[in-house]
Formats: sequence, structure tokens, C-alpha cells
Amino acid sequence: MTREKGRRAFARLGIATAVGALAALAVFGGSATSSPGRTHATEVRVVTLPIANGYPLDLGIKKGFFAQQGIEIKKTTLQSGNDVVLALANGNGDIGYLGFVPMYIAVTSGIPLTLASASEVEGTSAADNWQNILAKGSINTAADLRGKTIAVNALKGVGEVMIKAAMDKKGIKPDAFKLTALPFPQMRTALNNGQVDAIWVPEPFLSQGLNLDGDHIVMAPGPVLGRFWPIGGYAARTGWKNDNPALYRKFRIAINKSLNYAQSHPQEIRDMLPPGTQNVRLPIWSPLVDRSKLVKLAGYAKKYGVITKLPDMRKLVPNSIASGLVLQGTATNRRVLLALDAKPVTKLNAGPYTFVVTDTSKTQDFRLKGPGVNKSTPLKGRGRATWTLNLRKGTYRYWSDGRPGAKKRFMVS
Repeated sequence: MTREKGRRAFARLGIATAVGALAALAVFGGSATSSPGRTHATEVRVVTLPIANGYPLDLGIKKGFFAQQGIEIKKTTLQSGNDVVLALANGNGDIGYLGFVPMYIAVTSGIPLTLASASEVEGTSAADNWQNILAKGSINTAADLRGKTIAVNALKGVGEVMIKAAMDKKGIKPDAFKLTALPFPQMRTALNNGQVDAIWVPEPFLSQGLNLDGDHIVMAPGPVLGRFWPIGGYAARTGWKNDNPALYRKFRIAINKSLNYAQSHPQEIRDMLPPGTQNVRLPIWSPLVDRSKLVKLAGYAKKYGVITKLPDMRKLVPNSIASGLVLQGTATNRRVLLALDAKPVTKLNAGPYTFVVTDTSKTQDFRLKGPGVNKSTPLKGRGRATWTLNLRKGTYRYWSDGRPGAKKRFMVS
């Protein structure tokens, strides 16, 4: 398929971004941004979305991470992943921030893209996820959605793919319910007026529905499919990447540093949000790619008719992109545990990993120690810590300093 045909095919789909784009310029406004003053910097045109998930780019610019790589960012904010892909296809951007489902649609429609970095993942349950299905009254479970209408921001997008896959996993076939497209800002009104039975919304609409409208969460599609389900990233025009390999590599270094910094300093992201939205649930940012989950997502997209063939993952996600898994650490009054997809970790391969540690105890912490690593959460504090670490071969141990005798270990080979 030619690039021009690919552009036309993609445009006909008219989908929105994989992370929703929130259709929310009124909620998360965006503006063109440049790096701190630097002579002889090379311009990179980034097309992004007006949502909090994309704010690590702005924070990285503010901190000078791109300037350190000799890059000046020219940022353009659009409203949907469809807009981002079309901008890239028309040469109006070098790198775009968008979801993996629009990336799949693009590359299978003849618009070549190459991932520069992953960006964010979903949580582990409805309690910590930032993108869930809300409803009212007696609709409390996935089974209650049979025969009901669920609003998504766009058809043939990530919402449709993830909802159908999650419902299927719970034994509910896709033809048992109906999806209808509504912009995110209109969904709360539609649910309150009874126009739809449920809505699939990210932040800030999730918190608004829960706190202002009395809605409740029915299901979190992402965590049903897998813990820390991948959502989006930064993809470059393949032609631009091939013409500018050093610049592509430097951008990857800077955005990865920005993502890691944002994850470690969430308050600095919250300070960038408009008044009244600072307490929304933030995603988990990680530059690592879980290739197995990306393959599953592509399979779901094909199964439910969003794409007609599977993307060439070797071209979309090159080996230069660091592969790594997201591990879940917990520290409670009763135990300390490190798990991968809900199973205790005993063996890992050497390489990069993102640790998401939830510490709910004021008397215990989570300490991890091994070759090149000595990290811990506060002993008297509670909260969530995220570390992206490169594990070497050897033995790693984790425990709570409140109970130093109860150490657990895993091997890295």
C-alpha cells in the first residue's frame, strides 16, 4: 500500500488517540514549548496530545534534558491520535506521542512508524487505574453490561479493543453489548441523563464521575487483560528516523530521562495541571517495552476488526528499544512481596525492569538490595515509589527494615 493510500485509509477510520486524547483542550491545555536557550541546537518537531499523560515531555524540556542532547523541541498539540498520525504522514512532525492501537492502524495502512520510547502503562486493578468503566445504580459487574450501551471516545480505537477483549476474557461476547462514540467531555452528561448505561473514561473524567456524580467503577479493562498494560509511546516517522539516526537516539535518551524523572517526581507533574485537576490518578510512566503484551494487544486489535493484519513488530519496535517488564512490589503491615503478573518473583533474566512499589504501612518499608542496587521506600511513610533499574547477574534480596530477619530473594541470570 502506498503512503498516500495509507493516509486515506487511516483518515477514513477517523479514530481518536489510544489514550483518549480526552478530547479535552478545555481541560488539559497545550502550547508550543521550546528548550532552554542553547546555541546550535537541532530542532525536533513533536506532535503531542493535550493530556497529563504526555506532560513528561514538557517537564523534560523544563529540566533541560533535551537541551543536554542538543535538541530544541518544537511542540504542536493536536486533539487525537488520528490527527497525530496524519500530521506525521504529511511530514508535519518528526515524532508523535500516541497510543499503540493508532500506531498499529498506521503501520498496517502503509504509514511507516518506528517507536522511539514507550511511555505509560495502566495499573493493577480498578482501585489504582486511571482509565475505567463507570456506571450507576444496579450495574455493578461486567455481566450487568449485557444488553447495555457503553460510551467510548471513538469506535475502532483502543477503547473498543480493550473493552471487547476484557469482556471476552470474562465470558461476555462482544455482541452482547453495544458501544457508541461520544467525546469524553460529553460522557458524564450522557450517563447522568440515561442516554448511555456506562462510560469508559480516563482522568480527569474518572475522578469527576466518582466524586461529583456518584458513579462507581464497573471494570478496569486494562488490568483485566494484564497488570501494567501498555498504552502509548513516542513514535517517529521511519523516514525521518533513517535520515537522522543520531538525533533519533538522542531524543530517545532525553525522553527516557524525562519519563523516569516524571515518575519519580509526580508532584512536579501535578503542579503543571490546571486548577482543580491536580489530584487525579496519574499513570505509571516507564520507557520499557513489554513486547509480549504489545503482541497480545495487536492480536486483539485484529480479532475485533480494528486492523486487518498484524503489524510488523520488528519494524515498529526495533531492538534498540529497551525491553523490560514491570514488577509489582508491596509492603504492608503483614508482608513484603515482589511479583510479576501476580506471581512471586524467583528468577529473572538480567536487564532493565521497572519496579512499582506500593507501601501501605507506616511501620514497614520495602528495601531491595543486590548487585548495583540499594533502594528502599521510607520506613515511616506510605505511598508509591517507582524505580527503573538495570539488574545484573547475581542474587537480589528484598525485605522490610521493620522486620530485617524476614528476607526474600530472587536470582538474576
